[in-house]
Amino acid sequence: MSIYDRDYYKQENNPNWGQSPHGQTFQPVQGIPPVVKWLLIINIAVFVITGMLNRMGIPFFTNIGHNALGYMTYKPSSFELWFGLYNPNFIGNFAFWQLITYQFLHGSFMHILFNMFSLYMIGKFVERQIGSTAFLKLYLIGGVFAGLINVLMNMYSGLPTVGASGSICAIVAAFGLMNPNARLGFLLLFIPIFMKAKTFVYVFAIITIIQALGTDSNIAHMAHLGGIIFGWMYAYNKWGIGNLINGSGSTVSFASGSLFSNLKRKMGGGPKVYKGEEFEDANFKDVHSSGNWDSRIDDILDKMSRNGIHSLTDKEWELLDKHKRGKL
Repeated sequence: MSIYDRDYYKQENNPNWGQSPHGQTFQPVQGIPPVVKWLLIINIAVFVITGMLNRMGIPFFTNIGHNALGYMTYKPSSFELWFGLYNPNFIGNFAFWQLITYQFLHGSFMHILFNMFSLYMIGKFVERQIGSTAFLKLYLIGGVFAGLINVLMNMYSGLPTVGASGSICAIVAAFGLMNPNARLGFLLLFIPIFMKAKTFVYVFAIITIIQALGTDSNIAHMAHLGGIIFGWMYAYNKWGIGNLINGSGSTVSFASGSLFSNLKRKMGGGPKVYKGEEFEDANFKDVHSSGNWDSRIDDILDKMSRNGIHSLTDKEWELLDKHKRGKL
């Protein structure tokens, strides 16, 4: 069987013709893609190295002080004040690099454990879905946006903000909105809870808003909320954020089903989109064959048809990419 005999080349036999892959059944992937892997390595390395330097008593990294009664207490280290997101230095001393560096600092073992676990569990799917370059931009720019929201809403904070939570929230929100029917499972007081990914994003956003408005703690809830908002802007390409992250000529489509999408579709607003490009009706689309057909592509396309695009391995993606560029 060649690619031209497949049913998804026949519009009348394929109900998913022209549909975004985000609307298809979510499939897990294996392995850790490169950006997620290096983000894990860098975050963990920074946490371990700064912790060691703190324990060695090096003044620039020391965050242990003593109060008036002589009891040991926590105080931000000079390293955290200059590389965390610390408003007096960020605004007063134009330390704008803090919008990036704060994303790689963490205040405790549980802090980095939760963030890195979330990055590993969700980030690998998003990187596979949108590509490594776009994922890195989503992570970093999402963290910058979250940091700016936190600065604006906590202008007079006396503590530095640290952690990848804003970036992680952007990744989680994008994942949930692009894969609304993916099922997530987690433990709540040792009780297993399962819900759709899109529902989880909504619940998480509501809880974050309540926490941001109603609690006074050292947790940067506004940074979390900023990350969720940025993930939403990316997933639905609000104000061109999706185009900014994906770049020109992207083959990644955006999520569907936003609040006004159905009304817009009924009114005929905008072209239909498949993988970021306008598509033509199959009856008028000419398909030309060039060169020899590699049978391995048949196997990959069969697998994609059965299990979805997320089931492909790194080698299979590489083969498809080579075929696309005519290098097979």
